[in-house]
Amino acid sequence: MIIRAFPEESSHKLNVLLAEDNSVNRVLAQKLLQKQGHTVTSVNNGVEALQLWEENQLHHFDIILVDVQMPEMDGLQAATRIRERELGTGAHIPIIAVTAHAMKGDRERCLAAGMDGYIAKPINPAELAKVIQATIPAGTKIAAVPADPIVKGPSDPELLARFDGDSELLKELAGIFLQECPRMLDAIRAALHAADSKTLEGAAHTLKGSVGNFATPGPWETAQRLELLAKSGQLSGAQEIFHLLEQQIAQFNQALAKHADEPAHQPL
Repeated sequence: MIIRAFPEESSHKLNVLLAEDNSVNRVLAQKLLQKQGHTVTSVNNGVEALQLWEENQLHHFDIILVDVQMPEMDGLQAATRIRERELGTGAHIPIIAVTAHAMKGDRERCLAAGMDGYIAKPINPAELAKVIQATIPAGTKIAAVPADPIVKGPSDPELLARFDGDSELLKELAGIFLQECPRMLDAIRAALHAADSKTLEGAAHTLKGSVGNFATPGPWETAQRLELLAKSGQLSGAQEIFHLLEQQIAQFNQALAKHADEPAHQPL
């Protein structure tokens, strides 16, 4: 599925191709880019990104933001394919890696795949603008984003700041998260029941990536613990970690519900 979003502000900006499989992360990145004035075309995976870039590479996109971990074709594979196709043409489109890992060696792996920049999730608006400015061709200027926006309003300042002070964006993303949270928890629950460490790793990673956008360290850290445990192949203690995660998510969802029209999910 391809979604195009146009700038909310009229100024000289960029045409961005965004590849992200997580719907919460995709909408957040798209809206932050849009708020900075860019036109955004978003796709769900590396296969779609590669195909769309090939169809429009001569004149359409100025820059690509691609999630490192996606199904079908991940960001590293997509970047490698793009660089292979650029060989001999003299072309070079800037590619920025977006990753939830932020672990030692991730930046080097991204650069080795041919990427020009690197940003960790959850995405910070000011950091996003900084990385884009550093990777686009010299002479192209984009508007700066305040490093420390002053947030005022009924919402918690730290939470609202995560969404660049945009209460409507917070409301939209909160609604999406609350709607998809039961499915993400069910995926973890099913993987635990099947003792499937690989599936559990992916399911915990997905939940971690979504909840991390809301500046809430508790559930994010617990989901990461579950992800890393599953990655090791050892599931001893995983059920206890998941029980804690369910409690944290229930509390978080209650707090998040006031920012959305969706009701908070209560784990069974």
